[in-house]
Amino acid sequence: MNNTAFTPRASEYKSSMWLLYIAAALLYSLTGCSPKLSKPPQSASASASSGKLMVGSPAVKLEIHHININNGDASVIRIIHADGSETKVLIDGGQMSADQRLLPYCNAMFKDASFKYVILTHYHNDHYNGLLALGDGTIRGEYYIDLGGYNMDGFVSGGNLAKIQPADNTCPWTDTTGIFGGTMDDYITAIGKAADNFGLKRYTPMTTTSDKISDLIGVVVPIDTFMIGTKTYPINMRCVALWGFTMSSAGTAVDNWKNGASKNDPCIAFVLECGEFRYFFGGDMGGDPTGSYIDQETTLAGGFQYLYKGAKSYYNPGASYDGHVCGFKANHHGSAHSNNSTFLNGMRPGVCVTSAGSNEAWHLPSIDFLKRLAATTPLTPASDIPTFAPPFTKAQGFFFTNLFNFTAGNSLTVANGLFAARNKTGYQYGNAPGQFKRSYQVIVALNNSVINFSKQSTYGVVSVDSAFKVSPFLTVIGCHQR
Repeated sequence: MNNTAFTPRASEYKSSMWLLYIAAALLYSLTGCSPKLSKPPQSASASASSGKLMVGSPAVKLEIHHININNGDASVIRIIHADGSETKVLIDGGQMSADQRLLPYCNAMFKDASFKYVILTHYHNDHYNGLLALGDGTIRGEYYIDLGGYNMDGFVSGGNLAKIQPADNTCPWTDTTGIFGGTMDDYITAIGKAADNFGLKRYTPMTTTSDKISDLIGVVVPIDTFMIGTKTYPINMRCVALWGFTMSSAGTAVDNWKNGASKNDPCIAFVLECGEFRYFFGGDMGGDPTGSYIDQETTLAGGFQYLYKGAKSYYNPGASYDGHVCGFKANHHGSAHSNNSTFLNGMRPGVCVTSAGSNEAWHLPSIDFLKRLAATTPLTPASDIPTFAPPFTKAQGFFFTNLFNFTAGNSLTVANGLFAARNKTGYQYGNAPGQFKRSYQVIVALNNSVINFSKQSTYGVVSVDSAFKVSPFLTVIGCHQR
């Protein structure tokens, strides 16, 4: 795309053809079917500003799978290479045993259930129960990442202890604070069996006893690479919060901890970075300083301003904006105590996927969250999208793996009223009557020769139904440029 505003007549044909070509290239990346569309005319300025992604580059597609695990979280980052191989990261495992939903999904949608990294954001069983399958090898990981704070003596053979023992001497919590529930032995046992029998190792950049937990804020975990022309770009996960430490507007770690905080609050949180595309995973992070919660979200909104500068509207670039994040998994399943207005309005996200479930007592997503989400505006508003854009081109998309009406409050009814009739906004939900979605996927086509991902971010969203059939695009978003 060139960096000029659209005008309704002189550039309408060229601009509309570019949009159609982007959509066709995204469709090709999803289906593997060659689009029947000739390449649109390209001006000298467009040629100069748009790098070309080589088909056959190290990575050709990035997918984020938010799996319908019912209660809890389970997400997979999948990077597909030109030769068909894949690199995958599993983030949490849900409350169900893995054989109920997680493994059937992995077996149907991926080459296998093996992952480069397995990440547990925090120690609640709606996040770790599915990961117990590491113990019998039905889920495998090369490395695992968690908060530490426990001792593996007796859970793994002595020869493997050095591979997985957390550096607990720097950990601000111990077992005596109640960080581990009574069932945590199941998780630790599974880690030990996976280390002994399947080669699992702990990934940590902490190497000496003088390292501090706060030193991990800003640390980058490498996943893969992709190419634009002959230049290689990294695909990373950047740690922005853990154990109550949070990245601030100064780029430093701020201690948001307070005594009596809940087990949700020490969550590991990170941003997936792939060129200009960035996507936030915050586990059950909170944004409310009252009660047992701590407010990391307000601090992190400043951290995003430090990290991500100069984003502009994808179609009509004007003033630059700091702090924009393209999309995110809603914190704490859409809890009333998470996703505060400062956090949401600071990111100006194009996409939010909420993983919730049927638990009546939890009532997630909350109505308070739904109202705050409805009040957010994306960096590229609907008014910037040309009228001739394809109908699946949206400004913003909201997707819910499960959405129910609860006895104490009608979340589905409220969400339908807030989102269903919004112009240029994608809205879908999963387990309401007559619906069942296996997942929602956010897709970045890295082999798209139109988009220069070092300067632009665009992506699509699809769903997977109960028979593991992938839908056509629900939404394609031209997110931002710089």
